[in-house]
Amino acid sequence: MRIRKVRLWRLRRNALRHRSHAVEGWTLLVLGVTGLIGAPLGGAVAWEAVLEARSQQRSERRLTDAVLVEDAALVARGSSRTRVTAQWSAPDGTTHTGRVPVTSHMRHGARVKVWTDEDGRITSAPLGQANARFDATVAALTATVSLGFLALNLGRLAQRHHERRRCEQWEREWARVAPEWNHGNA
Repeated sequence: MRIRKVRLWRLRRNALRHRSHAVEGWTLLVLGVTGLIGAPLGGAVAWEAVLEARSQQRSERRLTDAVLVEDAALVARGSSRTRVTAQWSAPDGTTHTGRVPVTSHMRHGARVKVWTDEDGRITSAPLGQANARFDATVAALTATVSLGFLALNLGRLAQRHHERRRCEQWEREWARVAPEWNHGNA
């Protein structure tokens, strides 16, 4: 005898189907649709958020000239970079002083390029377009896969929960009916 698999059996009318089967079926259907639509949508939102943040970073950071106020000290053997005190002007015109990385042969009064933020503090260079796209791609893939796995795992948790409740219900019913069946066989 061959058993035919019926699709969406939890949602069809059937004498053996419990109410929990229908609830489980609808829950899985909603989670499936949410996962199929929500995961790519979440990835798209992550993509846009990262590109927007990188664009804002590029607009807020400026390349500024800093003037060294001391000579670069001789650095440890084998290294050609050191940090020295320099002054630069912020976008609002205020003068800032801080330590900037330079090569060891630079002297007092030399100019070096430094990246500053909108408050005039030294910061790193903004990411280029290729790096920003790479970061956005990683964020989008991570969000899409994470949301997909979340929907999948929520579906599995719902199935386990409903199966556990059906087993508990079956045990209660069996405990109620079993004495009558055993009485007739004794």
